Amino acid sequence: MTPPRQIRFVVAMPSEAKPINRHFGLLRDNKATPYSVYRHQGVALIITGIGSEASEQATQWLHQMLPGPAIWINAGIAGHAHLPVGEALLASEIVHQTSGRRWQTVLPASPPCGSAPLITCAAPETEYAANALYDMEAAGFYSAACAVALPEQIHCFKIVSDNPQSPVHGINREIITRLMNDQLHRLEHLSNSAWQGWK
Repeated sequence: MTPPRQIRFVVAMPSEAKPINRHFGLLRDNKATPYSVYRHQGVALIITGIGSEASEQATQWLHQMLPGPAIWINAGIAGHAHLPVGEALLASEIVHQTSGRRWQTVLPASPPCGSAPLITCAAPETEYAANALYDMEAAGFYSAACAVALPEQIHCFKIVSDNPQSPVHGINREIITRLMNDQLHRLEHLSNSAWQGWK
């Protein structure tokens, strides 16, 4: 009997989690406190809250709760200097803007979308100075995940939610959920490709 996929989704907000939970049939684990955790067979999702430190701590906590080899995916929204709202990308490199720490990621052999560098900021980005994705969680997630998993097991999947023409202050929960819904097929592709390629 083939063991179930071991996938760990790490998201910042409930509006990012809702479509993933529905798509993968994940149910709330009421014993998991203080975080909101959703599980089904080998797939689990944790809602971390906003910010790099929050993401790092929640990722560490989820590994302690569910130890063992797994694919780790940070999924959510991000800004970009010029790419259109709704485009999905994998982070090819992650830079923590505050500390200057930098990680080169390993993309899957069969990626579901393109890729771009990602800069993790302490506050929402409004200048978009670099040709890169901007978020607030990936560096913390990656720092924690790479302590417990191999680089090829760790991915950051981001959907463009804002750019200079569609500023970040215009985003709401409904928009975020719709953006995530529209890219679930690529997230499914990523989870399958990463699991098959690694195991």
